[in-house]
Amino acid sequence: MKLKSLFILLVLPLLTLQAQTTKKEVMANILLAGGNYYSYPTPTKKLTPAPKGYQPFYISHYGRHGSRYITSDKHYKYAIEILDSAAKNKALKPLGYDILTKLNIAYKDAYKRDGELSKLGARQHQAIAQRMFSNYPEIFSKPININARASIVMRCALSMSNFCQQLKGLNPKLQISMDASKRDMWYIANDEDSIAKIPSDSIAKNKLNDFRKEMFHSERLVSLLFSDKDFMKSFDHEKLMDCFYNIAEDMQCQPELKLSFFDLFNDEELFDIWQYYNANWCYWEGFYSMSTPYYKAQYNLLRNILDTADDAIQNGKTTATLRFGHDSMVAPLAYLLHLKGCDNVTDNLDSLYTHWANFKIIPMAGNIQLVFYHKPNNKDILVKFLLNEQETSIPVKTDCAPYYHWKDVEAFYRAELKK
Repeated sequence: MKLKSLFILLVLPLLTLQAQTTKKEVMANILLAGGNYYSYPTPTKKLTPAPKGYQPFYISHYGRHGSRYITSDKHYKYAIEILDSAAKNKALKPLGYDILTKLNIAYKDAYKRDGELSKLGARQHQAIAQRMFSNYPEIFSKPININARASIVMRCALSMSNFCQQLKGLNPKLQISMDASKRDMWYIANDEDSIAKIPSDSIAKNKLNDFRKEMFHSERLVSLLFSDKDFMKSFDHEKLMDCFYNIAEDMQCQPELKLSFFDLFNDEELFDIWQYYNANWCYWEGFYSMSTPYYKAQYNLLRNILDTADDAIQNGKTTATLRFGHDSMVAPLAYLLHLKGCDNVTDNLDSLYTHWANFKIIPMAGNIQLVFYHKPNNKDILVKFLLNEQETSIPVKTDCAPYYHWKDVEAFYRAELKK
C-alpha cells in the first residue's frame, strides 16, 4: 500500500500533463484529423534539466520516416476515373471540374512516387537532428561512433540519410555507420504475420466495419460534385469519399503544391473519418481485447533497445543508436513501453479517440527517444523518455521524474518480455 501511495505521489503529477483528446482540440486544428498524415509538430516545451551531476552519454532512438507521397496511386486513379467519366457524361458540377483540375496537378506530381519521401519529410528529419544535437551537446560535440540502421524501404533510408547528414554537418568528426539491410529487419520492421490470428479477431473486424459505416457520410460531398442522379448510382460513394480524404490529408506532405481538397469536406466529416482511421489503427496493431495482438511482433524491437542500452552502459562510451522505420513500429513500441496515453485503449469505438489519438503518437517523422545519463563515480544510470521530443512518463516509480533509474526500468521491461 505504501509503494502504491509513493507511486501516485511521484508519478501522477507528470501523468496528468497529457490530457485526453477532445473534439474541440481537433476542430481547433483540423489538420490533426489527418491522423498519421499529420505533419510533425515542432516541440515547444522546455526539457527538464537532469539531476545535479548527471550528464547524457547515450541516446537510443526509433523514428518514423518523414512526410511522404501517398503510398498507392489507387486513390488518385479512382477519383480521376469517376470525375473524368462524369465530365464526359456532362454530370459534373463546376466544383467538380475544379477538383478534377487539381487532382490532375497533384497526380502528375505524385506519378510513380508511391510512398517516396517528400521534400518536407527530408526537412523534418534534418530539424529533429538539429534539435537533438543542440539538446545534447555533451554527446554530439564529441568524435563519437554512431550506429544508424533503417528499414529497407527507401523513404526510411532517405530519412536516415537526411538525419545523419545533418548531424555530420554540425560535427564533421562524428563517425556514423549507416545501413539499410534485410539483416536488421527482424527488429527495425518485423513482419506482423508472425503473430497467429485469434478466433475473436473477426468479431473485432466486423465491429470496426460497422463503425466505418457510421463515420462515413458521403451524401453531401457527392452532391457537391455531381449533377446527374443516374450517374451518381454508378459508383461507390464511400470509396470516393475515402479517396478524397487520403488525397486531401496527403497534401500536408506536399506543401509546395499549394493545393487543398478540404473544400470538399466540413470539419465534422473530417473528424468522423479520422475517428474511423484512428480505430482502424488500434485494430490493425491488435490493441483491442478481441483483435489479434500484432503489436507483439515488436517485442524484438523492445529487446534490441534493452540489449543495445546494456552494451552502451557496459562499454561506458558516449554514443547513439539511431533507428528509422515506420509508424507501424512506433505505435506498438509506444504501447509496449507503456508511454503515457499510448496504451490507454478502449474497446468502445465511440469514445476511443478521447483515450488514444494516432496524431499524438505517429505523425510523420514521429519518434521515440530514450536519453541515458550517468554521474562520475556513481553506478546509477538515469533515463528519460521522449515521445516526439516531448518528455513523457512510464508506469515505473521514480524519485526524480521525468527521469527514471535504469535498473528499475530495465527490470520492468525484462519482466514484460518474460510474459
